[in-house]
Amino acid sequence: MSSYVISVSREFGSGGRVIGKQLAAKLGIPCYDRTIIQKTSEKSGLSPDFIARAEERARSRFHLSIAPIGIGAPAFTHQGVPVSHQAFFAQAEVIRELADEGPCVIVGRCSDYILGDRPECLKVFVHAPLEQRVKRCVEEYHIPPTGLEQRVSGMDRGRANYYNYYTGHTWGEMRRYDLTLNSSLTGIDGAVQLIASLVENRQRGVDEP
Repeated sequence: MSSYVISVSREFGSGGRVIGKQLAAKLGIPCYDRTIIQKTSEKSGLSPDFIARAEERARSRFHLSIAPIGIGAPAFTHQGVPVSHQAFFAQAEVIRELADEGPCVIVGRCSDYILGDRPECLKVFVHAPLEQRVKRCVEEYHIPPTGLEQRVSGMDRGRANYYNYYTGHTWGEMRRYDLTLNSSLTGIDGAVQLIASLVENRQRGVDEP
């Protein structure tokens, strides 16, 4: 079977991380999520906590300048490069290296953009209505319900600000993904099956002479 990679982007509380893990298990391939944080830390010399909280800091745009950076700028050649940019460049390099190793699922981390020029990359975006995501956060993630709608919206805002700034594109824009799905309609199992079926269909087309 030809090499491929699946990028799973997701709204907070939509179950995208769980979908990514279960999809990887079904396909028998690795799923990279928080592993990327540690590998990025090792490559950049920055703390895992600093890297992990990048999207949280982006809830406010004050730490972001106006123009998008893009991933083509040199990562470590200038001492004046802000540490947040160094973290992004190192993370992009880690994601490309993981994709080079073979089939895998990568959750979030702007991976759809970083791997966007690769035809073997299937880009998925998982979303759900806010009330369903809040319910999932309470029932499955055991997050206290007080002020939770604002917190969920804040997490999405951080992801959008972070993504929009570093990629120059719009987070969640339908046309940038191969598949968008509403997890409140499909459920976790249905989403996994849907994505797996698409992967298998694409691979049959690639592998047939």
